[in-house]
Amino acid sequence: MKTMIVYFSFTAGNTKRIAEKIQSVIGGDLIRLETVVPYPTDYEAAVSQGQDEVNKGFKPKLKPLGVNIREYDRIIVGTPTWWYKMAPAVLSFLSENDFTGKLLVPYMTNAGWPGSVIQDMIEVARKNGATIENPHEFKFSSDKRHYDRMVTSETELNQWINQLNK
Repeated sequence: MKTMIVYFSFTAGNTKRIAEKIQSVIGGDLIRLETVVPYPTDYEAAVSQGQDEVNKGFKPKLKPLGVNIREYDRIIVGTPTWWYKMAPAVLSFLSENDFTGKLLVPYMTNAGWPGSVIQDMIEVARKNGATIENPHEFKFSSDKRHYDRMVTSETELNQWINQLNK
């Protein structure tokens, strides 16, 4: 089964780290979603912009992936939680692609309440033809000094990845 692991990650890089771990175990092509207009480098400005985009359901234009998703059987999609929703870049990706005949595996990272991220990802992906399998949530510390500390156990992460490897 040809696999693509696609993710968006901004601050602490938690979603990216999980994507890289998945790739190290199961292989596949690792693709980082990038917006055509980058987010500000100033954290507070990026937070403000991100919150506004989420509230409006904004779908930023994405840079080309550099691959043809039609060539993949399985697409693993990772997003951080932004105001209880998926990041706008992931909303763009899921909304703008045809996943007919594709197996989609959504995962999300959060440092608090997960909101409706997984449900929203599933709904948008199914609307575009995807079959969903093994959605998962990974929780990280909400302590500003330790945003990169995973609260979800490594055992749980490894078990989930091993399920994907079957």
